[in-house]
Amino acid sequence: MNFLNLSPAEAEIMDLLWEGGERTNRELLISLNANGRDWKRQTLNTLLTRLIAKDLVKKSGHKFAAKLSKEEYSSVQTRSILETMYDGSLVNFVTAFAGGCQLSEEEASELRKLLDEKDWDIQ
Repeated sequence: MNFLNLSPAEAEIMDLLWEGGERTNRELLISLNANGRDWKRQTLNTLLTRLIAKDLVKKSGHKFAAKLSKEEYSSVQTRSILETMYDGSLVNFVTAFAGGCQLSEEEASELRKLLDEKDWDIQ
């Protein structure tokens, strides 16, 4: 799956689908234009076609729905970042994320607890 690069407009559509389930093109346009923006039907159709190609959206008749929940999307996206940028290493990720900063005792304790309690799928 290669959908890490969601444009802001694609993300806006996905947020609507994640919060509201199946929606028609018209329902999406109404929601998108509710904030004073001027979305055009063709723009929405183009973006929906891209999201379908990214395997994030499914079309059933005249309705569109997210194929993954927001949580599932976040998990897949995070895993992809870990694999592509940190060679799949959580240690490399945490080291880069910390950026040489000191962790507070509370943060270190939370990380220790997570590492101790998590049922890790070790390969």
